Amino acid sequence: GYCERAAQLGSRPIAVNQNPRTVTVILNPNANKRKAQAEFEKYCSPLLHLAGISLEVIKTESEGHAKQLIESVADAEAVVVAGGDGTLSEVVTGLLRRTNENCVVPIGVLPLGKNNTVARLLFPAETKLEKVKSLADATMAVIEEVTKPVDVMRIEILDTEAHESRKPIYAVSGIKWGAYRDAEVKKDSYWYFGGLKKYATYLLNGLKRSLSWDCQAQLVYSPPCTGCSNCRQAQTSTQPKSWWFQSFIKEDNDGLKYQRIHNSQCTQQVEKQVTTADLTLFTSNAIRTDGDPKLNLRIGPQNVDYMDFVKQGWKSELGESREVKEAIEARTIEINPKKGSEEAWFSIDNENYEVKPIRVTLLPKVLNMFCQEAV
Repeated sequence: GYCERAAQLGSRPIAVNQNPRTVTVILNPNANKRKAQAEFEKYCSPLLHLAGISLEVIKTESEGHAKQLIESVADAEAVVVAGGDGTLSEVVTGLLRRTNENCVVPIGVLPLGKNNTVARLLFPAETKLEKVKSLADATMAVIEEVTKPVDVMRIEILDTEAHESRKPIYAVSGIKWGAYRDAEVKKDSYWYFGGLKKYATYLLNGLKRSLSWDCQAQLVYSPPCTGCSNCRQAQTSTQPKSWWFQSFIKEDNDGLKYQRIHNSQCTQQVEKQVTTADLTLFTSNAIRTDGDPKLNLRIGPQNVDYMDFVKQGWKSELGESREVKEAIEARTIEINPKKGSEEAWFSIDNENYEVKPIRVTLLPKVLNMFCQEAV
């Protein structure tokens, strides 16, 4: 069925003065224990070729390479990420930096990585057979050009000791901090438990003091806003260096519209001190929330005993929400961690970053991503 649909679309005539559709694929061959390239060539590439799409496949060679590669992308009608959350975040970061957060080129994601948070929501899959189907569905979404707008987080480091300006990074799913996050990143080290490793992770780490059981921070946040003169100011930063990248940039037609809207609550700020073993911050894309775009901050219990840790960890592995003591909705949020003696880490789109003071700003519907057509 998938091959027939792709071939049917590929057989459609195009105008004499029209070029074949061009798609650039950023492929992380090391994703999912080096299985990504073989799975891309087996399940995705044939469908794209049957559809008559001209492919430019660019492979990443190291962490952070995708951000650099995006600068060499020219004349693509779409950019497709063949990898996991980390590769997607790097490509989105590269594109939004280059286009001043004003990118018009649609983004596709083929769930070929170990962690595929956004792809799993767009193209659900649990079993191995369903994963193959999700790869085919994700590829057909690129072929059929069905898109939906998604939210992105802009994350800026608030490091007063830094003498040079730091460029922001961008995340499509979210940020994790705390004991459950620290346990999650150890999961692969328990490979000898086979399919039980995700359960063994919590059984074996529930008493370890090396996990971040005591996350203390000052939060400063502003309430959600659908758009006003304060939060939708026109971009004033410099234009991209390469002339061809202008084709990736859309006109900021919303700027004038929002200049006429004034929302006094948008500039309000709330301060809060928190101490918890579990803090997560997600975009609405990552947790299927309805309503206006917003950041969703979830603060877990301050203290967690061994049995609760195991039980809540297993719940999260089954796709259920862990215990939440307080939920906060925001447009921007600053997280100022209290400095401790031990090294601590955030996971930003499932990639490790040292815990530092950060400002997170929601960019509503700033990207178009390929998705399945609504039934």
